[in-house]
Amino acid sequence: MKVDNNTIIEGIKNGDHTIIKEFYKTHLPRITQYILKNSGGLDDAKDVFQDAMVILFEKIKDNSLKINCAIGTYVYGICKYLWLNKLKRIGKTELDDTDFGRIKDPTDDPIDLVYKKEKKLIIQKCLLKLGEGCQEILLMFFGGYSLKEIAKQKKFTDGYTRKRKFVCQKKLIQLADKDPVFKEFKASF
Repeated sequence: MKVDNNTIIEGIKNGDHTIIKEFYKTHLPRITQYILKNSGGLDDAKDVFQDAMVILFEKIKDNSLKINCAIGTYVYGICKYLWLNKLKRIGKTELDDTDFGRIKDPTDDPIDLVYKKEKKLIIQKCLLKLGEGCQEILLMFFGGYSLKEIAKQKKFTDGYTRKRKFVCQKKLIQLADKDPVFKEFKASF
């Protein structure tokens, strides 16, 4: 069943299991083949494909998806860059790229998407190591609440809220800087 980008996007937006299942059925085998050819296993392929789908879902959800190719090609590009990044982290970089065309969409660079997603995952992991109070303040702040709104909701003074956010953010940065994956990630970019 061949469907166009708009049908897939609408299907994902609306949670249409038939469209999503068909997308997986159509595109996962190609990703699996690529990863198996390049030092990976079946579980690696499933993980990478799932991570790429999360990126796609997020882009669709926040209406920032702008592509000029088939969605399957776009997801394949994201998977390739996710896998390349993982191989780089573990010290393997020789790839068989014979079946991958040079896909470059200037509006949605898969490298930037991978960078943002991995950075976000590291920050989320570090955020969980903070106390509950810091987590609440930072999640509200990152969620778009102003410091005034946070102060009002938490029944803090504006000055205390500003100081608390600063201290919590500093702790978060220190945790991220100590994270070995984050160190490798920073070194590779």
